[in-house]
Amino acid sequence: MTAAPAPPEPSSSEPPPLRVRDPGELIAAIPVLLGFRPRDSMVLVGTGGPSGRRIGLTLRVDLPPPGRRRDLAAVCEAAADGILHGEPVSVAVVVVAARTVAGAGDPVDPPRGEAAAAMVAALAVVGLPAHTVAWAAGTTAGDRWACYPSVDPCGCAGTVPDPATTPLAATAVSRGNVVHASREQLEEQVRPVAGSVLERRATERDRSADRRRPPSLAEHWTALQAALDDAAACRLTVDDARVLALSAALEEPAVRDIALAACAGPQAPAAEQLWAVLARETPAPEAAEPAALLAVSALLRGDGALANIALDRAERAWPGHRLTLLLRQALDAGMGPTAIGQWLRETTLPRDLR
Repeated sequence: MTAAPAPPEPSSSEPPPLRVRDPGELIAAIPVLLGFRPRDSMVLVGTGGPSGRRIGLTLRVDLPPPGRRRDLAAVCEAAADGILHGEPVSVAVVVVAARTVAGAGDPVDPPRGEAAAAMVAALAVVGLPAHTVAWAAGTTAGDRWACYPSVDPCGCAGTVPDPATTPLAATAVSRGNVVHASREQLEEQVRPVAGSVLERRATERDRSADRRRPPSLAEHWTALQAALDDAAACRLTVDDARVLALSAALEEPAVRDIALAACAGPQAPAAEQLWAVLARETPAPEAAEPAALLAVSALLRGDGALANIALDRAERAWPGHRLTLLLRQALDAGMGPTAIGQWLRETTLPRDLR
């Protein structure tokens, strides 16, 4: 299950919220909301706010193969429960599933109607109406889409517009939002390096733990700042010694506080780059520290897809890692960038987050 937080709330000095005018525009915006182009998926977009149509938490789940009713029911139940965390007043349901079209002029007969109906029923159980229930062959410009006649007899159908012509998607891209071709491409950002490299570093970590003088706090700060400076100057390189030095530094609560602060402000781009590199290059369980910091950086940018990927990496490296647990709760609650920033400022995190 992939969740993306709500977009940031506009301030009084910002322009009015952008509107999605029809299902086609909503489908074009899905890759921007998720951070990647989904395939064989059900996507729920929670809507709320004073108008009832402000886009909030966006959630994606894998679409079970046809005929697996029990799996479908379980997926729909979990998705309905998950979207509730965003406190929507209604939900848009989009089934993304490829379909072979015999001819360009053939009437649209949306596939996977049983999945759409099951999702609408699961939402009704938790008291949420579905204001849009549509199918899309994909989310790129020109892909076919249609509302499900068995659920909504409106008969709406069309092709996905070019995102550049839709206000929501175009504005998000202009703000620097990155859309990946697939979730697998996104996962490359935190995929661990070769096992032999991680094993070598873990062995060296264990071997040097008893024979080396522990670095001072000042040395930890110097190591972290040097790495941030290198990342900002596009000259960041890592070897065994640097990975282990930064791993030890991030274990110190005072250094971790500095690392959290670096996730916002002028050092944020460099920090995010550094956390991603360390999430790949650090052996378990210490890899959880930079992976969780990467999730913080992603959440502050509104990139829920990368935050999910980073938290998955942290959870695999260190089940029960305290900061990871707190961030997962925040993400599941549908907290947007503004709320995440406020939460980080106001929440008194335990000095030992492990």
